Amino acid sequence: MAFGPDSSRLAIAQTDNIVFVYKLGAEWGEKKSICNKFPQPSPVKIGQLRTNKPATLYNADSFVAALAASADGNGVVSAHADGAIYRFLFDDSGGGPSHARLAVHPCVPYALSWGRSIVAAGNDCQVVFYGVDGGLERTFDYSNSPKCKEFSAAAFNPSGDAVVVGNFNSFYVYAHNHRAGLWEEVGIKEVENMYTVTSLGWKADGSRLAVGTLCGVVDVYDACVKRSRYRGKFEFTYVSLSQVIVKRLGTGARIVLKSHFGCEILKINIFKDRYVAANTTETLLLGDLETLKLSEVPWNFNSGGEKFIFDAPAAALVFAAGELSVVEYGHNEVAAAVRTDHISAHLLSVRLNERPPRTGAPDDPDTPRADEHDGQNKKMAYLLDAQTVNVKNLVTQASVTVNHDCRIDWLELNSRGNLLLFRDKRRQLHLFNVDNQTRTTLLNLCNYVQWVPDSDVVVAQSRTSLCVWYNIHAPDQVTNHQIKGDVYEIERSSGRTEVIVNEGFREASYLLDEALIEFGTAIDDRDYAKAMEILEPLELTPEAAAMWSQLCDMALAHGDVLIAERCAAALGDVPRAAYLHALSAAAAAVGGGEGGGRDHWSVRHRMCLLRKDLKGAEDALLAQGRVEEAIAMYEKVLLDTNQDQRAALLKEAEGDAEEAMRLYLKAGLPAQAARVLKENERSVKSGRAQWLETLAAALGSAGMHDRAGDCFEELGQLQRALDAYVRGGAFRKGVDLARRSFPGEVVKLEEAWGDWLVGQKQLDMAINHYIEARANGKAMEAALSARQWTKAAQLVEALDGGAARPYYKKLARHHEDAGQLQLAEKFYVRADAPELAVDMYTKANQWEAAHKLASSYMSEGEVRMLYIDQAQKLEAIGKLREAERLLVQVNEADMAISLYKRHRRYDDMVRLVTAHRGELLKETHMFLAQQLEVEGDFTQAEGHYAAAGEWLAAVNMFRGLDMWEDALRVARHHGGAAAQKRVAYAWALALGGGDKGARALTKHGLVDAAIDYAAELRDFANAFELARAAAPARLPDIHLKHGMFLEDEERFAEAEAEFVLAGKPREAVDMLVHQKDWTGALRVAQEQEPAAVPDVLCAEADDALATAAAAGGEALESARGRAETLFLQASRPERALAMWEEAGQYTEALRVCGRHLPHRLAEVEGRNQAAQAVSGRGGTKANYLATARAYEQSRNWAGAIDALLQARAGTMATSGAGTQELEDVWSRALDIARTQAPNRHVAVAREVASRLVALGRHEAAADALRDARQLEEAAEVAMGGGAWDKAREVATGHAALAEQVERAYQRHLVRGEAADELVEIGQTSAALDIIAQRGDWQRLWEVAARENVPPAALARYAALRVTGLLKEVEAARQRATAAEDGAAAAAAAAAAAMAEAVGTLAERGLPGAKEAMGMYEGLVKAVLGMTQEEEAAAEKLPENSREIVAGLRGVLYDLWQATSGGKGGQQRSSKAADDVEHLLLAAHYSALLQQCVRHGGRDCAALAARMALTLLRYSDLAPADKCFYRAGRLAREVGEQSLGFVLLNRYVDLAEAIDEGDASLVDNSDFAHATNVPVVDATTLPRYHYLGDEAKREEVRDWVLGVCVDACVEQQLPSAADARGTIYEVLFASELPTCVVTGFPIAKQLLDVNGTKASKRDWNTYVRTFKHCPWTGKPQSPQY
Repeated sequence: MAFGPDSSRLAIAQTDNIVFVYKLGAEWGEKKSICNKFPQPSPVKIGQLRTNKPATLYNADSFVAALAASADGNGVVSAHADGAIYRFLFDDSGGGPSHARLAVHPCVPYALSWGRSIVAAGNDCQVVFYGVDGGLERTFDYSNSPKCKEFSAAAFNPSGDAVVVGNFNSFYVYAHNHRAGLWEEVGIKEVENMYTVTSLGWKADGSRLAVGTLCGVVDVYDACVKRSRYRGKFEFTYVSLSQVIVKRLGTGARIVLKSHFGCEILKINIFKDRYVAANTTETLLLGDLETLKLSEVPWNFNSGGEKFIFDAPAAALVFAAGELSVVEYGHNEVAAAVRTDHISAHLLSVRLNERPPRTGAPDDPDTPRADEHDGQNKKMAYLLDAQTVNVKNLVTQASVTVNHDCRIDWLELNSRGNLLLFRDKRRQLHLFNVDNQTRTTLLNLCNYVQWVPDSDVVVAQSRTSLCVWYNIHAPDQVTNHQIKGDVYEIERSSGRTEVIVNEGFREASYLLDEALIEFGTAIDDRDYAKAMEILEPLELTPEAAAMWSQLCDMALAHGDVLIAERCAAALGDVPRAAYLHALSAAAAAVGGGEGGGRDHWSVRHRMCLLRKDLKGAEDALLAQGRVEEAIAMYEKVLLDTNQDQRAALLKEAEGDAEEAMRLYLKAGLPAQAARVLKENERSVKSGRAQWLETLAAALGSAGMHDRAGDCFEELGQLQRALDAYVRGGAFRKGVDLARRSFPGEVVKLEEAWGDWLVGQKQLDMAINHYIEARANGKAMEAALSARQWTKAAQLVEALDGGAARPYYKKLARHHEDAGQLQLAEKFYVRADAPELAVDMYTKANQWEAAHKLASSYMSEGEVRMLYIDQAQKLEAIGKLREAERLLVQVNEADMAISLYKRHRRYDDMVRLVTAHRGELLKETHMFLAQQLEVEGDFTQAEGHYAAAGEWLAAVNMFRGLDMWEDALRVARHHGGAAAQKRVAYAWALALGGGDKGARALTKHGLVDAAIDYAAELRDFANAFELARAAAPARLPDIHLKHGMFLEDEERFAEAEAEFVLAGKPREAVDMLVHQKDWTGALRVAQEQEPAAVPDVLCAEADDALATAAAAGGEALESARGRAETLFLQASRPERALAMWEEAGQYTEALRVCGRHLPHRLAEVEGRNQAAQAVSGRGGTKANYLATARAYEQSRNWAGAIDALLQARAGTMATSGAGTQELEDVWSRALDIARTQAPNRHVAVAREVASRLVALGRHEAAADALRDARQLEEAAEVAMGGGAWDKAREVATGHAALAEQVERAYQRHLVRGEAADELVEIGQTSAALDIIAQRGDWQRLWEVAARENVPPAALARYAALRVTGLLKEVEAARQRATAAEDGAAAAAAAAAAAMAEAVGTLAERGLPGAKEAMGMYEGLVKAVLGMTQEEEAAAEKLPENSREIVAGLRGVLYDLWQATSGGKGGQQRSSKAADDVEHLLLAAHYSALLQQCVRHGGRDCAALAARMALTLLRYSDLAPADKCFYRAGRLAREVGEQSLGFVLLNRYVDLAEAIDEGDASLVDNSDFAHATNVPVVDATTLPRYHYLGDEAKREEVRDWVLGVCVDACVEQQLPSAADARGTIYEVLFASELPTCVVTGFPIAKQLLDVNGTKASKRDWNTYVRTFKHCPWTGKPQSPQY
């Protein structure tokens, strides 16, 4: 089963050897159908969808087990039952189809797929990758894995970089490593109960993987590498390294960024929320999210240094390294690449097929030519330099250059690319026709210009004029609109085109004539019929006439006579219209062929005559042999036209100058005659003066006074020549002549010249001539009229004060209108009109500036009067707020208040009073309130009364007006419920009370409020009246309040009656009880409230007791008897009981209990005993046992137990036996519970045990719990008291409990840190853990040695010690950085800790690499990361601890031997061995480097430099700044200055990044291609400086800065190819073996010694110097 590339078709191969192709459609709901059927008798066939016929591709000897197609669809691979794999290519490099057997797989490859490589897998548990040519690339063998079964399916992702292979309950994922160039296993996804994977399929964009299983389950997995969001608007889904899905979160639109070259996508940016740009390692991806077009072009520039321009809709412009590239979306090649430094969007214009292509007959010169090259119209305009525009055809690569004399600041092509608009810095607007290469100046001052979208209409602004060229081919036909403000946008939509103008505080739009705009578009597209339809309804304005004329010329040029006739009629050209009508009739008469007779010779002849093409007309006649008609045609033409000029031309050609001049004069062409005379000075010598006189007269008559002046000047008649020059306006010649012959006339001529220019409206040019003539006034007027404000400002300085004032005012008004208020102020002041400037600032609402100016140039009184006057003017026009500001500015707040008062703007009046007269605010509110009250505006008056805090006045106002509802509202809002009640009551009284008042109050729901207020006033009569009338339910409440009032007045009898009427007899009872009127209280209670009788009796009893208590003695005893009687009468025997108990008379209490409360007898007896125990008069063991015995006799076992448990240490009197008596009592309780109440035995045992524990009797408590069979609790109690023997006794016979007791005993010892005891009981490991926690490592080593601790356990403690020492190193470095206790001391502490760590591992044993890899890596990083200060401190350590790096190397060497299966070790995983080897090599080269540096000498220096370079690849273990510093310094020492500069320059960058803590400051681009140098990022950036001394770092920085200007120093790395065989070679990855001495690749002189490989030269140099093997350390001699 296989899907088509677009997933719209599905092919299914059936067991009957037929392949069916189903049409599924692009959407789920589309109809499904079978579209093709292919029988398959042959092993490999192809189905042709169009013909529905199969075709054989190739045959094989075995049936097909699997098929796969290549990603580009050009090839197919098939796997067969015999293991053979065949490849078929439809087009093999242009040589046609081909097929070949690629490989033979070890088993039947049921899983087969083709991506970047070909993967095959089967039942041998191997996954094999083959190259496209059949070469074996890599094999993954899982035959030793018990979980791996048969591989059943495989599928590459769409980019071909990853493949998934299905298995049983799992699928395997592989990815291609682009850098290493090989396939790697990514991981194995295991899914329990999934069973065999039978099919795999990727989503077209690679973001999802569908997995089908044998059980019919289909699972879909998210297959993205990572997912991120960009600015909260877009989502990037990395499907693979070379494919990313960009999704717009708002709309869900997606575009797939895929590198067709398989390059890794490094960075993605989104511009303008539409355009996407992505950098890969070798290409650049550009796309449009709206059109979903994507381009990929090769890119050799540094990634990230480009500048993108996305102003063109169909292409992106990319600028890099001085080159501008144009990339059209959807095309994978650069359309053009040009060199320019001007990349502003205003200086670039690209047009790519924005208008429909045009074909057809040739155009006339005034219209664009037909598009060529299959309708492709792609052009670009840009600047070669500041004054030169180049227009380039991106299809033909042809260019047109436009040279200008001024810097160009804006350019734009029209949509067809044949017209160019550009503007220079002088604001002159020019039009360049690319087709005929002509230039036209459109405007001399242009503020804004733009093409109307999708047309050739131009909109421009010149000062306050909006200029529109509807027909740009007729530049003189311009439509002007007067506007205010600046144009900033043109909008064209929905058949409307508007120009948006910003007029400061608002926007205005000017509607353009859409018909005229569409006309230009129709002409450009050669749709002449549509153009005519557009012009039909228009009035014949000059613009419309020009367009009719253009359409007529275009129609004639293309032979469309009917449209030309209509145009002539519209223009009113009757002769032409008649001629064309006749021509149409003639064409129709001779018609019949194509074109309706237009191709007939007679029609063509007449068309040529109409176009004045005599040669064409002649050719048409001669082609038909009509010579006589041709001659007659010329004769008629000669008769109808003036031939004197033609004759003069002939005579001139013959050399007869005088006759030619005569004929020219006759033809009225004196200028031509003058030319002939000038050109034939030698031949016309006689009569020359006469000829000059004649020509001068003729030229003067013809109005060519300047030419006449030339003749007079040649005759020597200078005054006549001067007059002629002046009459002809040739002032330049006149001034030149005057300077030579009439110097006194020069000034007069300059002024006249200026006047003439003013008359010609050339005011700009007139200014300079007026200046030359010293006519400053006229120059000033001309400058102002020409709006040359800057020049006018310069000229006015030359005028006298009085004469300059009017001009200063004009300048000021201009700048005021332009919004340049400061300049306007300057000119107003110079015009002695500061008040106008103040008025200007006032109008602009700039009050501070106005006041400052007025204060500077006017007296205080003048300012005050000016502001008051201005305020009055503003008041008159209704601008009160502005008037207020002016008055406040001059401290006339009272006038401003009065102003608002006059206009009844009371809110503003109050605002000003609040701000400036706060002490009068209340009076103001009161005044306004009273005035408004008088005026009848009660609502406003209420507000002011409230604002003044006199809301009662508002209430009274409304009361006086009989507006009780408003009075109530005000009272409720400002006074609350109490005030509302008062007003309601007053209203009721005002209505006379009774029913009338009640009804009014009831209507507003205020009856209750009035009643309450009447009751509060003690006016119970009115309260009763209102209640009876409107609220009878309130009567009891009023009786109650009346009764309470009477009670307060001590009118108890009346109060009693009111309480009874209120239905509250209890209140009467309480009142009488309070008065101790027991008889009355008892009477009322018995009559009205029987339930209160007991309370009365009890109260009387309590009173009797209280009275007798004061007297004491017999009275008290008598009172108690009386009280008992009352309590019993009240049926409250418990009160009598409580009374006797409180008195301590338990005999009486027991008597009362016996008679009235027998169920409480035991309870009272218990309290009696407790009281006796407290007083020392009872509560003994015998008492408790006797009480319990009484309960036992009644078989109340629970009571007996409870009585016994009441015995506590504080309540029972004991003899000298201490707590034994308590134990006896509790023991009896346990016996009763065990024998008589088994269900309570456990609970009683736990209670007794807890009490015994509290007394410290843990063993007795354990016995109690053991008797209750609670063994675990008994053991816990015993262990809790430290009774370990008792705990062991309890646990006897219960192995688990006994083991638990022993473990607890051990934990007890551990918690007590009893290490010695732990050792004694054989718990050495626990004892060592305790010693380790204490940090007593010396004792730990001693105990371990004494107890013969196994090496593995000892290594574990060594790892713990080393881990602690590493933390000490980190803490010391932090102290050194913070300079807490001195950097030197911290460095010494760190060095000592590292030395101890290395020594500990060397002496105590090595933990396993797999378990302690993190510790080893941390130790390597700590040691190799020693700062310069720590290295110096290490040199001062004892001799046996000084070699830290060498010691570390020895430790790692032993670890490597053990891990890799060497001597003394056991076989470990290759992963662990590789990791250890990586650490070992870093330490190995570091140790050799340290050894060579210490030894010194030229040979050792060379070796040290090479070792330092090798250590750059280990900058993941050693700090990068240290590696680059050492390598750079050693490179300098051996004379490699260029290499030293590159390395130390990177060190400087690293130092700055360390200071800032920001890895992004490090530029990795210089080492991007140095594959052996890791990239420095946030995780690998060192935290501490290797050079702690800032002065040393500054010294390196100074050297780098000094060398960077040296041209002899190469400042970048060579390429990998150029580095081969040089000292740079180690910086690049190589497949050559690596030297064990220096780490450099070995190209020749390879030496295999002691299991390692070395360069013979480096090996012998090292061995010759140090006499031992650098790898094993054994004595060694050089080998030659």
